[in-house]
Amino acid sequence: TRINYSEPPFEIFRKLDGVEAAARVLQTKGNVVISGRSIGQGTLMGIDNVDFSKVAWFRDDLFQTHPFNYLNYLGMYEQAAIIPSGVAEKYQLKLGDVVSVGLQEGMIDFVVVGIVPYWPAQYPDQSPFVIANLDYIYDQVPIIPYDVWLKMKPGALTGPIMKELESQGIELAGVQDVRIELAAQAKHPTRGGVFGILSLGFLVSIIVSLTGYVLYWFFNLSGRIVQFGVLRAMGLSRRQLTGMLLLEQIFTAGLSIGLGILIGKIASLLFLPFLQTSENVTNSVPPFRVVFDSKDTTQLYIVVGAMMLLGAALLLVHIRRLRVHQAVKMGEER
Repeated sequence: TRINYSEPPFEIFRKLDGVEAAARVLQTKGNVVISGRSIGQGTLMGIDNVDFSKVAWFRDDLFQTHPFNYLNYLGMYEQAAIIPSGVAEKYQLKLGDVVSVGLQEGMIDFVVVGIVPYWPAQYPDQSPFVIANLDYIYDQVPIIPYDVWLKMKPGALTGPIMKELESQGIELAGVQDVRIELAAQAKHPTRGGVFGILSLGFLVSIIVSLTGYVLYWFFNLSGRIVQFGVLRAMGLSRRQLTGMLLLEQIFTAGLSIGLGILIGKIASLLFLPFLQTSENVTNSVPPFRVVFDSKDTTQLYIVVGAMMLLGAALLLVHIRRLRVHQAVKMGEER
């Protein structure tokens, strides 16, 4: 028996409370045919290019050009398709070649307008994919059930949306919320252990560095009181002496802090990828990338700035307490 599907008005999903954008996304398996020869089963993904651009997330560093350009090519030609670069290299495909996908309902021909290494929700190492226009697919074959991707507003919940759809007579086959999956991953023991070790190492290094920095400047300034007294007796003003010591602090501590940040970032790029397990390496799509969170970097700069200000305050206190007639005495040195 053949099942006939009815499609509800899609405008209902766009007008849901808490929804910023919505897109129809078809993902179905089919037999991929190139030059009259089958290359095996692949995934046919049908999308509406404008709606998909508002919902999907792309990493710009994975594409030769902006990913929206590929979506624009899909909108220019109804039979346009995007294929993975691995398939294009293996079967020597180029722009303008024909790729066919065989479904249970019939065969659909597409013309290649874009070649990409990765695509949202697709895994080219597991099976090839073909990205095409959803309306063109439905012109060739009867309607096939598709997914609805929703881009939620910050803080919006999926529970009220599910109730609202059910009240309008729309039955849900399943719901997946990526925010719930991310929260579950964040509570994973392995992840918590790694982040805990890194956070503890950061706190220990900050405490040791701050203690050493303060002790260095305290003993350094205490041991140079005679030198400061001589400079003041020779006519150097208190402002000039303060400026000289601040420059000394910037050139010594500032240079070492700058080099430390640079070396730390280089070490992170070199060694953090080794935190992956062998299983994660093989299944990592897109590839593992080291990201420097601006929030964490800002916190580091705040701590470093506080250390520099503490050293400058210690310096100013010593200079204000300096008395030339006590610091310089003939035949006596402190």
